[in-house]
Amino acid sequence: MKQAGFKQTELYLLHEIVIRLDRLARESILEPEGITYAEFLVLMATRELPSPSQEEVGAFIDMSKSLVSQRVSPLMKKGLLRQEEDAENRRRVRLALSPKGLQVVERIYGTMEESTEPLFAALGKMRPAFRQSLATMAEELSKEEGVARPE
Repeated sequence: MKQAGFKQTELYLLHEIVIRLDRLARESILEPEGITYAEFLVLMATRELPSPSQEEVGAFIDMSKSLVSQRVSPLMKKGLLRQEEDAENRRRVRLALSPKGLQVVERIYGTMEESTEPLFAALGKMRPAFRQSLATMAEELSKEEGVARPE
């Protein structure tokens, strides 16, 4: 009996899909917007988290605070992100999307959804079960890491 290679495992297939989706996003969506992938991650985390600090953004996207900090300055120069003083701790800075930044992120989200729709539509009747499986996997990973999964 022949053993299946690593390329046939669920883990490898997920990895391959994520890499290809990331490449597609970078080349056809983010680059035309003038945004790097790392910058998009910072914008996305800022959009998804309520008034996050740089540290919270870094934890959300698995990026060090110093790397987040390196992305913030160019995003501010592009007029996409702003820093706000934390009302409870003056030494802490909170991040927020500018109105332009929110427009850009929403446009990117829309373009990503539109460009991947055929991929997910190909699942047909399996699509709801696939989505639930992904949600279950994300929840299990969160439990394993001991972190609450953001809603």
